Amino acid sequence: MKPVRTDNFSSVRLTAGMYALSKLSAAGLTFTLLGLISLAAPDAAAGWLASPAYNVYSYALTVSLLADGLLRLTGTGSRAFLLIIYVLAGFGAGLWLAHDQGNGWVNNAFTGIAVLLLFRLAQLAGEHIPELLPVFALFVPLLCLLL
Repeated sequence: MKPVRTDNFSSVRLTAGMYALSKLSAAGLTFTLLGLISLAAPDAAAGWLASPAYNVYSYALTVSLLADGLLRLTGTGSRAFLLIIYVLAGFGAGLWLAHDQGNGWVNNAFTGIAVLLLFRLAQLAGEHIPELLPVFALFVPLLCLLL
């Protein structure tokens, strides 16, 4: 049996915390953008724009975590494979949303692809500009909920 080394636990916690913060920040930025789009199109009563906060934090965030887990298990760092996994995850999130809302799967599934790719772009933006992580993880979503 290998001995447990305790000198690396703080690094693991910091890495996990930054990952969680980047996911929450990506969800906040995606929610903000979908919220602004739903304000511009107030007649959207179904689909991803019906309740952007609920849809992003329950469907997109969950499926994004599953996609990241699958990418971590496979160990491939190819951008093409990452794109394929996120497209399939977005399609799955759209199907899941369509099933729960009981409306057409085609629009929700293809919009789910766009939402999950936007989610990934928001996560990459947060990784490149770490000062924005707490802003989009906490303050902007709360401000959008108040409006």
